[in-house]
Amino acid sequence: MKTRIAMLAATLCAATAIPALAAWDEVGVVRIDQGRDRESRSFNMGGSIEALQFRAEGGRIMCRAINARFGNGRSQTVFRGTLEDGQPRAVDLPGRERNITRLDFDCGADNRRGARIHVVADVGRYREEWRRSPQWQSQWSRVFNWGSNLVNDWRYLDSVRFEGRGDREGSFAGWRGQRAEAVALRPLEADARCSRVTARFGNGRSQPLDVNRGDVLRRGQYYKLDLPGRARDLVSLDMRCQAMGANRVTVQIYTSR
Repeated sequence: MKTRIAMLAATLCAATAIPALAAWDEVGVVRIDQGRDRESRSFNMGGSIEALQFRAEGGRIMCRAINARFGNGRSQTVFRGTLEDGQPRAVDLPGRERNITRLDFDCGADNRRGARIHVVADVGRYREEWRRSPQWQSQWSRVFNWGSNLVNDWRYLDSVRFEGRGDREGSFAGWRGQRAEAVALRPLEADARCSRVTARFGNGRSQPLDVNRGDVLRRGQYYKLDLPGRARDLVSLDMRCQAMGANRVTVQIYTSR
C-alpha cells in the first residue's frame, strides 16, 4: 500500500460519536491504497493538540502502525489495528506530548479502489499557539471557524460525499434526536449546489430547508440552515447536491448547541 497525505489547506476538519466537550476539526486526509507498502510523508501541524482521532472512509483499513513524531524529536506508535469504515478511533498520546510534527502510516485498505483516513484533532486550549503559527493566515485560518460572525465555534458532525456531474442523493442520520440550535453546511473540494435539503425531526415531521436561496455554496464557506419554529430535535438530513465544475464534492455538516 502506498499512502499519500493531502493537506487540504483551504478545506480541512471529525467524526461521529465524539465526546460532548471536544471541538473536533479535520486537519488532513491520507489516501490509502489496497495492499501494503510503507511510504512516509511529513504531516506538519500548526500547534499542539488535546486529542487525536483517525476515521476511515471508503472501506476498512488495516494499520500495522501509525507513528507520530513530536516536537522534542521523539517518535512513538500511537495506533495499530483496524479502522472500520465511518467509525472514529481515538489515539492515546504519550504523557504530556501534544506537539505532533509528523505522522507516518503503515496501512492498507481492503477495498481495491483504496480508502482514506481522516485525521481529526481537538485543539482545545492550544488555539493561541495555532494562531501564532507562520501558516495561520495562509492555511489554518481557512480550516478552523473560531469566532465566526455566523455562529461561534461550529462543531463538526459528519460529511456526505457526492460524486458525478448531476444531482446525487445523500443523507446523515447521526443526530438520534439530539437538540441542535443551528446547522450549517460547508463544501470541501469544490463549490456545490444543493437543490434540496430536508430535515426530519423527532416528532416524525419533515421540513425542507433553505440552502443559500438555491445559490452556489462556495468551497470552504459555512452556510447556515434556518430551522423552522422551535423544532430542534433533529433526527436526519436528506440532501440532494452536486459538485460545481468538479467530479465530486464532500459537504460537511456542522451543528451548534
